[in-house]
Amino acid sequence: LDKALGRISGGLYVVTASQNEGSSTRSSAMVASWVSQASFKPPGLTIAVAKDRAIETLMQVDDRFVVNVLKDDNYQPLLRHFLKRFPPGADRFSGITILDGMAKGGPVLADALAFLDCRVAQRLEGPDHWIIYAIVEQGNVADAEANTAVHHRKVGNHY
Repeated sequence: LDKALGRISGGLYVVTASQNEGSSTRSSAMVASWVSQASFKPPGLTIAVAKDRAIETLMQVDDRFVVNVLKDDNYQPLLRHFLKRFPPGADRFSGITILDGMAKGGPVLADALAFLDCRVAQRLEGPDHWIIYAIVEQGNVADAEANTAVHHRKVGNHY
C-alpha cells in the first residue's frame, strides 16, 4: 500500500504567508506537494498542511497565503532553501529574491514559475494534516513556456 500510495505525483510549490500584527509582521513558508485544484467557480484549490508546521497558524479561515509554483528547470535552490530547519524567529526569506506587493497573502518568489494569491475558505481536520480549501483571488505566470516541477515519491507513508 505504501509504495502504491507513493506513486501519486504532485507539483512542487513553496507556500508563503504573511500577516501584519501591529508594528510587526509574522511570515512563514513551507515546501508543499499536496496541492490540487478543487473548484472552477469560484476558482479554488486544496492544500494539505501538516499540523506541526509553523505556517499552519497563518492559514485560518479568511487568512491569505500564496502558492508559488516552482519551475522544473530551477527549483532545486528554492527547494533546498525552504527545506532547511530555521531557528525560531529566523527570516525564512533571507537570501531569496521576492517581489514585494504582488500578492496580499505573502511573498511572491521572483524565481517562481507562477503564483496564486489565496484566501482560506474552509479547513478540514485530518489525522495528521489540515486540508485547507482556499479561493484563488489572483495569480500570474512568469514563463508561459516552462513546466511545473514535479515531485515523485517512492512511498506514501512519509515525505
